[in-house]
Amino acid sequence: MNMELRLSRDEIIENYRDELTDAEIYAALARVESNERLREELLKLSQYEVGHAEFWRFIANQVGIDVSNVGPSRFSIAFSVLVRKLLGLGFLVKLRESSEVEAIRRYGEMVRRRVLGPYTDRLREILLDEVAHEEVFRDEESRFEAFINNIRDAMYGMSDGLVEVLAAVAGLAPVVTNPILITLAGLIVGAAGTLSMAVGAYMSTKAQRDIRETALSKIDIELENLSAEDRAKRVRDSLSRMGIDEKTASEIAPGLSTNVNISKRLAEISEVGFSEEALESPGKSALYTGIFYLIGALLVIAPFPLLGHLIGNVGSLYISIILVALAQAISGLLTAISGSGHIARTMIMNIALSLGAAAATYTIGTIAHQLLHIAIT
Repeated sequence: MNMELRLSRDEIIENYRDELTDAEIYAALARVESNERLREELLKLSQYEVGHAEFWRFIANQVGIDVSNVGPSRFSIAFSVLVRKLLGLGFLVKLRESSEVEAIRRYGEMVRRRVLGPYTDRLREILLDEVAHEEVFRDEESRFEAFINNIRDAMYGMSDGLVEVLAAVAGLAPVVTNPILITLAGLIVGAAGTLSMAVGAYMSTKAQRDIRETALSKIDIELENLSAEDRAKRVRDSLSRMGIDEKTASEIAPGLSTNVNISKRLAEISEVGFSEEALESPGKSALYTGIFYLIGALLVIAPFPLLGHLIGNVGSLYISIILVALAQAISGLLTAISGSGHIARTMIMNIALSLGAAAATYTIGTIAHQLLHIAIT
């Protein structure tokens, strides 16, 4: 039986390839997974994705599109396995999060528009599968969220240390001729900044944790005691906040709301931003922020006592700038991944802001040296 084509040929092929690739990724991850429970879950997910791919093959056949030569993305499979081996399953889940959300939104829009006509109900079932998949890796993702919060604190602390101390030594480099004095000034700025950042991180995180713990507790109690109808309404609202249109959300909410844990998860993410397992420890936040601020400061200062007498203050400053650019690129990478942001844009922004602050203070120092004839030896 033929059906009217309301999706382009490329869209159908892309959906088929994506599902096929996901099936192969889950199967490949299962082969390298040592945890028996996770291996079984991964194999189960792989079979689900095979079924989804077969659905899109069927749709392609219905409209006369040959997908026999369409295969999965081997690069995506190899990359996913490599990330899993190097950084763990939680990291990989976080890395794939944005693409998973995009697939849910894309399928939700197709269901709303009924682009597949009589096969819309089957597509709705696939959409429910995609949403439910998120629950499988809840423990892994929650552990990673706690870890990535620490990494985020570390990267923010290091970034602040890099920017503030680089700006300080850049302003002093044209004025102070003795590299040891610049080193001393940098250490003073770094020590003061370390204490300030650590205390600030603790107070801020503690306040946020208290507020969010109250909100999460309220959500859990409410969903455990709501009627099935009211819980379905709450899930519908949560899906709408996540970008799924109201009609699609209304259609899939009753099925999802039968699972209280999934209902809690959706409500927590849509209303608070994350689940209870991902709440950050104020003590760890202060520790990571303070230590890595100091590391960033020392990274900037190091070239002056080590190389200052050989290549001068300006030469040492150039070395500091190179080190800062490299460190900020790494910081931007990890920060973007932790927040599901745009990696290249975040890396470039981090580097640009750091170098911009250094250029501004270097200019101020140079002007003071040239116009006011200030020099410290």
